Parts: sequence; C-alpha cells; structure tokens
Amino acid sequence: MAFGDRKPLGTKRILLLNPPGAELYLRDYYCSKISKANYIYQPVDLLMLSGILHGHYDLTVIDAIIARLNPQECLTRVLAAEPDAIICLTGAVSCEEDLAFLRGIRQRRRAPIAASGDMLLENGADLLRREDCLDAIILDFTSSDILKFLEGADSPLDAITYKSGSEIVPARTARARGEFTIPVPRHELFLSRRYTHPFIRRNPMATVLTDYGCPFRCTFCVMSELGYKYRSVENVLDELGHVARLGIREIYFDDQTFGAQKPRTLELCRRMAVELPRMGWACFSRVDVVDEEFLVAMKRAGCHTIVFGVETGTRGIRDATRKGITPNQIVDAFELCRRHRVATAATFILGLPDEREEDILATMRLALKLKCDYAAFNVPIPRMRTQLRSEAISAGIVAPSLMRMDQSGTYAVMGTKHLSKTDVERLAAKAIRQFYLRPSYVLSRFATIRSYYDLRRHVVAGLAVLRDVVKRVFRR
Repeated sequence: MAFGDRKPLGTKRILLLNPPGAELYLRDYYCSKISKANYIYQPVDLLMLSGILHGHYDLTVIDAIIARLNPQECLTRVLAAEPDAIICLTGAVSCEEDLAFLRGIRQRRRAPIAASGDMLLENGADLLRREDCLDAIILDFTSSDILKFLEGADSPLDAITYKSGSEIVPARTARARGEFTIPVPRHELFLSRRYTHPFIRRNPMATVLTDYGCPFRCTFCVMSELGYKYRSVENVLDELGHVARLGIREIYFDDQTFGAQKPRTLELCRRMAVELPRMGWACFSRVDVVDEEFLVAMKRAGCHTIVFGVETGTRGIRDATRKGITPNQIVDAFELCRRHRVATAATFILGLPDEREEDILATMRLALKLKCDYAAFNVPIPRMRTQLRSEAISAGIVAPSLMRMDQSGTYAVMGTKHLSKTDVERLAAKAIRQFYLRPSYVLSRFATIRSYYDLRRHVVAGLAVLRDVVKRVFRR
C-alpha cells in the first residue's frame, strides 16, 4: 500500500500504536508477556523509532495498554488522529487480539500499517501474505529503513519486509554489529507516570537502550539471532541528558546484557557519575561480566539493582543452554553485590527439555543459597527463531504450530522429556512459595522500605506473587 504524496513530507502524520488487550500486555523488544506485577515500562521499539521519525513526520503516540483503553475507545482515538501511516506493536502473547484490532482499523482507514513484534521474526512473510491489515514487518527498530519504507521503497531493505503490490519484498536481515548512533528518542511522548518497573525506585521513569541484540548464545533466547551492536557513549549521554531535562531521575536500561561491551560501558558509567550524579537505575547483566571494577563504576553512576540470569542449579542443564557461566561465577557475583550494597534479582527457568524433578529442586536450593533480593521463576518459552524451539519441536514437546506464548512464564506451554506441563507448573508454584513466603524474607523486604513509593512497590509485588501462586494452583 503506497504511503501517498498528497501532503508535504513534514506534515504527514505517523501514529505509534501499542494496541489494546484483554490483559496487561508487555510487547517489548521481540518479547511479549503478561505483566506479573502490574508494571508496564515504555515500549522500547516505539521509543527508538520516535527518534528516527522525529523531524520527518508529525508523531502521535497511543499506548492503549498504559491508558487502559478498550478496543472501541482505542479505535476511536486512532481514527481521530487521522494517521497517514501506523507503526504498531504485536506479540505472540496477544497475536489474535492484535490482528483482530488491526483488521478493524483497516476496514475504516486505508493507511499503511507496519508492525514490530516477536511473532513476526519467524515466517513473517507468510503472515504478510495472509493478512491484508499488515503492510510491513520491522525486523530492527533501531534502523532508519523505516524512513525508506514510508517514503516508498522500491528495492529490498536491510531491516523491513514489506508488500509491493501483490509481491512480498523480503528483508536482507544483515546481522547487527559494531558501533552505531540513533537520533535521540522522544521521551516527552512517553511521560505517563503509569509507566513503571518492579526495580525502579522513583517515578517518573524512562526506558533507555544502549545497545541492540546480544553477543552471547543462550539457546532459549532470540537476541543472539539479531547480532550485536552498541551505541556510542556520546549518543547515549545525549539521550540521558534529554531525559534529565524532562525531570526524570530514574532509568531502566533495557539492554539484554548491560556491559557486554565492557570498555565502552565503563566509560559510559564514569561519564554518568560526573555528568548525571542524581540518576538512579536498574539493568540486566551477567555474572561473568560484572567484576569488582565494573560494579564500583556502575554504583557510582547510580546503579542500585542488577538482574542476573542464573537459569538453573544444575551445571549440565546450564551448559546445554550455552549460558557459559560457572557455579563459582554465580556465587561470587551475588556476594560481590551484597558487599557493595547493590540489590540483586535472579531469573531462573524451570522445565528445560532435559530437566527432571531433581534438577528443578536443585535450582530452588540455589535460589535460597544466593540470598538475592528478588527471584523470578519462569517456565521455558519456545520463542520464535530460538534453538530451544527447534529442540522442543524435534523432541515432540511442542507442536510446530504453537504461536500464542507468554514470555513471563505465567503458564507452561511445554513439559520436559521427563515431566508433564502440570508437573512443571506444580514445581514453579512450589519455588515461588518457598522463596517469597519465608517469614525471614518478608521481614527483610519491609526493612528496606524508605518511602511511600517503596511501600507501594513492595505491596504490589507481594500481591502479584500471591496471585501467581494461586493461578498456578488452580490451573492444575
């Protein structure tokens, strides 16, 4: 569908859309899930695209999830915006709802629709052929190819698969690598105080991405399939300066592994400590990345919480995922953070293909041994374009047709070679109870409360844990 040339370029209207949903959906960075604790942070796909599009088009943002809009309310706002093109999010967790909503838009407005989302990474061209409501698939939301598409591309693009008449023009999908810069994302379009994150300590907050993809090769994650590239220090500082001028003092870094390119990230932290001394932040990293020098630099720059992917307490299972970390590195990283008073969260995956019950019980014991401040016990999700999906299909654990999945792991879509889905759900519920319902843990959490925001954050998280346990029990 042609973008059209009825208006001068700068007056054309682009709508950045996060569609409505029956649940509190997080559609973010090729990962889609139901929010466990009623938290929703800014959708980084749309954020990054806002910077690229700014100055070329008149931008409007409708985040129906954060605004709690039902489909009719959202459709009314979409039509009132009179967009010349729409860039939207979708996800495996909400794909049927999303497509139904986009079909409703298409019936009422013939504007090109480009989408970004995890379910589009595999066989996206087939979806384009089937669905009249989609005109393009964005395979790298940090790429300027969106401008070429909107201006009427007539040849293959690196990061977008699109329709040209009755033909599908596939993306070249070159793997990301090296340093890159991007125009400063327009955080002023995403300023709602409803955006929050479980490890953020003040509101309002901003979501920032300093790199794209991941250099590590974990079998359960799609990020390594994207390649890896990182923004220059100056480019990130330009964005953080813009965020600070908006009055925001709390950041969630959405990098898959903060510090994967360590020399550059050390420089970023040292500059932040000097230039942005009042900024606080949380991030994801790895136990084999965060050594003492790096942790000290992170804390001086404002880091108060780090999330580490531990995954499993059984070394053989961990090695099978190509995680590439050792038991000593795990224990040392959490001890290091305790010494420097940086809060920690550990993420675990219960129910990987080769696991038996004793393996999952070993993971539970490790979670207690690490004395982390928070723990997430997730079931594995066979995401599009992951080795885990290929293995699960080959083992007959999941069907190749499986599309609807919740990356938060609130329900199991697969068992293991030795355990049923019901067994995995039972053990996940047990792990949550064992970790969070200890009287000593509850008391330790209340001891960390320093403000009303802290109190509210802990109460919301605690209620979410109880809901999660109840849901798992009743699903059995």
